[in-house]
Amino acid sequence: MEENKDYRAYRYGDHLEPGYELKIEHSISCEDGDISGLITMGAESLEAMRKGSINGEQKAYEIVMAAAKQWEQQAAATQMINRALEYLRTPEVKHTANMWQPHPNNNDLEEISNRVYKMSCRIREDTKYDTETKQSVPVAWYVTWDLYLNSPKDGYSIHLAGQDKKRYTDKASAVKYLDGRKKAYSHLFAEISPPIPKEHENCFTVHGALLPGYTVEGQEPIKTDRTAAEVSEGGISMLEKAEKPSVLGKLAAAKSNEKTPAAPAATKKKEDMQI
Repeated sequence: MEENKDYRAYRYGDHLEPGYELKIEHSISCEDGDISGLITMGAESLEAMRKGSINGEQKAYEIVMAAAKQWEQQAAATQMINRALEYLRTPEVKHTANMWQPHPNNNDLEEISNRVYKMSCRIREDTKYDTETKQSVPVAWYVTWDLYLNSPKDGYSIHLAGQDKKRYTDKASAVKYLDGRKKAYSHLFAEISPPIPKEHENCFTVHGALLPGYTVEGQEPIKTDRTAAEVSEGGISMLEKAEKPSVLGKLAAAKSNEKTPAAPAATKKKEDMQI
């Protein structure tokens, strides 16, 4: 709230979130204003003054709406630049360069990965205590393997295939099965950046643009050498800014064009009510 001579101005949540949202909501209250100078003027004069004041409000409103329109255009440019920066700042995905190696956080797991796929596997040995030998002896082997997309985007590393805890009663069979799974998917790990399946293209795009170094099955490589300024096409360019009249300029012009009627000496309060 802001206290003025004849009124209080309330501003509810005026807010600017660049590139997204603009909020302006104001109201005023004249409950404590002195109307003694106005009530002596007569209803007819006050009606004329009221119309003039409303016209002044309308002009101010139109200036605010013009400013909001200008903000929309500029905010669109900001948002496009933000989207381009998000694309450019997407980190390179981590991978093992198509080499099988222990998982950094779990030595029981093996993993292999490149820029598009990642696969992990493990064989867990189950033991049982033998009361005769008083030793733990293996009784089963459980094979788990999983194949995922290796997307640089959080939440987009989709599970493609896998097997959870497939049980074997001899280790050789478990190893043979797992070796077969590795061989079955080895063609996915022949290149550092193999083609992306068309149905999973969105996992490697940011705001509709394919990330650098990736290709999609059946498509020619896409060049992504546009600058952030080019990506923001449609926003307000520097030239457009120079040519477009400023909001402050509109306000000054509106004030200079306002016709100020000559007021009698006894109607000083009328001038106070003008915007």
